[in-house]
Amino acid sequence: MREQEILSVRDLSIQFRGFERTVQAVSGLSFAVRAGETLGIVGESGCGKSVSSLAIMGLLAKTARITQGQVLFEGQDLLNMPEKRMRQIRGNQVSMIFQEPMTSLNPVFTIGVQIAESIQLHQGKSRQQALRDAQDLLELVQVSDPAKRLTQYPHELSGGMRQRVMIAMALACKPRVLIADEPTTALDVTIQAQILQILKDIQVELGTAIVLITHDLGVVAETCDRVLVMYAGSMVEEGAVADVLYRSRHPYTQALIRSLPGFVDAQGETGQRLAELPGIVPIRSPDAQGCAFASRCVARIEQCEREAPRMLTAETGSRYWCRSGV
Repeated sequence: MREQEILSVRDLSIQFRGFERTVQAVSGLSFAVRAGETLGIVGESGCGKSVSSLAIMGLLAKTARITQGQVLFEGQDLLNMPEKRMRQIRGNQVSMIFQEPMTSLNPVFTIGVQIAESIQLHQGKSRQQALRDAQDLLELVQVSDPAKRLTQYPHELSGGMRQRVMIAMALACKPRVLIADEPTTALDVTIQAQILQILKDIQVELGTAIVLITHDLGVVAETCDRVLVMYAGSMVEEGAVADVLYRSRHPYTQALIRSLPGFVDAQGETGQRLAELPGIVPIRSPDAQGCAFASRCVARIEQCEREAPRMLTAETGSRYWCRSGV
């Protein structure tokens, strides 16, 4: 029997307010993740993936405003939680691997100090014990010569090493939920595979629920149990990885897959030519009507321009949001 949901995002909507206009960054996002499960969130840059993760962590910029929704962690709504209580959960029970290590690691403190800080804060251990735990964490994420790395600064490490350090920091308190935002971006293929394997191994050991944010469908296919596809701040398709990637129903998901080298369609045939998706991702305002993908969709019908997509369920059990019902 599967465990109940640890993290549940319900109908989350986020806006950014500027001097001249307001942008709808996320619209009605809902998903859930269970212990030991990996949920992939995929989509183009600017589709709302990272903004949603920052909202979960309570780290949105001041220009952002959550207009509706809930983020439930073990039944507690993080969005309505006092900041003092949120600080006890953030980095402790719910942790995050940020996209760019060099902007997340402090250049003036050693690696050891930065990992140990979280352990001291959340677990109340002494500095010496925290440093010993930090060394154990570096060994866990396969950092060579961990004792030496503790005394080094971020600029002294390679990109792959820094990413491992970020994972160690995120795992310092054995979180129930780990959000990994593009954890393999800008790393070569060999290092990518090592990082993803580390995440898998840690999940098996700790039973951590992982939300993996990426634009790489290959990474999703290799590591995730379920996948949520986003476009212009909205969900377009969600389900088991095999169903969404190999039996996709939404025109946007299908276009994404056809754009991949060597894609295999539902009939098991390999595409001969990469498909291109004309147009650009629209910037949505709060009062925008219709489907955000309508202007680029080959299956659009008249209602798509003025009516919101409806949720449909495929025979495989996956869900997709489409007015034309393709």
